[in-house]
Amino acid sequence: MKPVQHASSSAVIRCTRCLLPDTMPGLELDDDGLCRFCRAAPSVDEIRAERAALRAEMVATLESLRGATPYEVIVAYSGGKDSSYTLKVLVEDHGLKCLAITIDNGFLGAGTVANCKAVCGHLGVDHMMFTPNRQFTEALYRRSATDDGLHSAAAIKRASSICSSCIAMINTHMLQQALYMTIPVVAGGYIGGQVPRDGAVMTVRPGQQARIRSRMVNRFAGALGDDVRPYFELPTAPDDLREVVVVNPMLGLTITEAEIIAALEPMGWVRPQDTGITSTNCRLNDLGVFIHSKRHGFHPYAMEIAEQLRAGTMTIPEAEDKLARLPDRADVAGLAAQVGLSEDAY
Repeated sequence: MKPVQHASSSAVIRCTRCLLPDTMPGLELDDDGLCRFCRAAPSVDEIRAERAALRAEMVATLESLRGATPYEVIVAYSGGKDSSYTLKVLVEDHGLKCLAITIDNGFLGAGTVANCKAVCGHLGVDHMMFTPNRQFTEALYRRSATDDGLHSAAAIKRASSICSSCIAMINTHMLQQALYMTIPVVAGGYIGGQVPRDGAVMTVRPGQQARIRSRMVNRFAGALGDDVRPYFELPTAPDDLREVVVVNPMLGLTITEAEIIAALEPMGWVRPQDTGITSTNCRLNDLGVFIHSKRHGFHPYAMEIAEQLRAGTMTIPEAEDKLARLPDRADVAGLAAQVGLSEDAY
């Protein structure tokens, strides 16, 4: 891996507690240098108690749904550290019958694929790989790189537009498969700051969800054509009685990145050397981070890093290092060419 480029942040003023930058839309710092999130945030002990309560709610929900065959849970499995740890928790701590599903978006590194095989093999978990057609994914990422209007205005605070589009496709596919296969639970590996706190346990009713998502689906179809609808639409039941419970176990845990990786290493998980400087599973993430940081003036990981700082699972020096790690144009030129972006588009 080439040396990491560190971005200059001399002009950015950050919250003294969570390092959110004043370049983030709507963020204001008070006279003590604190953002509104930190002013309202509970203490570290209170955050731990909140997470313990979320974990208890999730466990009770999973127990109530135990017994489905042949699988009780679909795990949206990227092969990265967080989804790998999620899979480990569900299998080893809760004894659930899981099906891991990975979306091959064309940018998985060889190390990611090896990690998927190692972890699933170690845990005795069945694993499926879904590969959307390349013409669709290239068009999706190309349009996402140039059009923030594909997503709500608030979305830029949590992820790059490229990543948000990929997440929308992945989440849809997991729900589709859960409905087709009558699997009651879908689990994600999202951590605090990537999704709201109420994302720990959610009940999804297909018809209701389809109505909620219609605006998003129409934006994608308007930008890319109606052929993309199957990647973002959900099947619905006329009486809307079918339900899928979505859980994100990491939202109920208080654990550091070092602890996660230490728990995964005995399973054969190895930090990939072929996924760039910002991800443990996807090569394309660097392009999204580069474009987002340049266009909006802040790192798309800022919210999740801030949440970890408030929870005490990351130190200020660790956070400063992550926020400073940015790919440069040379790093992402090849990725941009693969999705058909011209040089002046990024």
